[in-house]
Amino acid sequence: MEDRSPSSVPDQDADRQQHDPYARRPGYVTGADGRTDTWTTAAVAGVVSGFVVLFLAGLLNLADPFAYAAAVVVGAAVWFTVRARRRAADRQAGRAPDAVAKARSQAIADANGGRRFFVAQNPVVVIVMGGIFLALGIGRLVAAGPSAGSLVTTVLLAASAVFLIVQGIGTLVVKRRSTSSSGPARD
Repeated sequence: MEDRSPSSVPDQDADRQQHDPYARRPGYVTGADGRTDTWTTAAVAGVVSGFVVLFLAGLLNLADPFAYAAAVVVGAAVWFTVRARRRAADRQAGRAPDAVAKARSQAIADANGGRRFFVAQNPVVVIVMGGIFLALGIGRLVAAGPSAGSLVTTVLLAASAVFLIVQGIGTLVVKRRSTSSSGPARD
């Protein structure tokens, strides 16, 4: 028989709270719905500080290669510094620094039947988006010519396209398997 004494209920609630991927957690961005997002505040601080440096470099008329390099370096430094401080605070408070990421990954796997990759509602839309990204990357390379900036942009867009296409195809395969396994039995 299960113990329903008042002393065991808080332990169950604490256990559920510890493994809830959407519970409020210090150091993570909280969405408008009140659930913990996948972005850490350190990541947001790093990205925002990189954009601020890029904006200031534009005001100072710095050359593009120096501006982008400075933005990446400052953004990464802020990101990793804030992340290290947050992880140290989590350890001091007795929390596992990677608990939210692990719980979110497990929640995704549970929702997708054990698969940890993205399952789209409409995989055709995801595949078409990948095709559009690939077309934009190639179009940018053709229009701008073979420069370092256009090559980097093309590589980023092509990588995004490949990711979306693979995820869309993976979703089609998953949906086909689930449809065929739950279909009517043939005699």
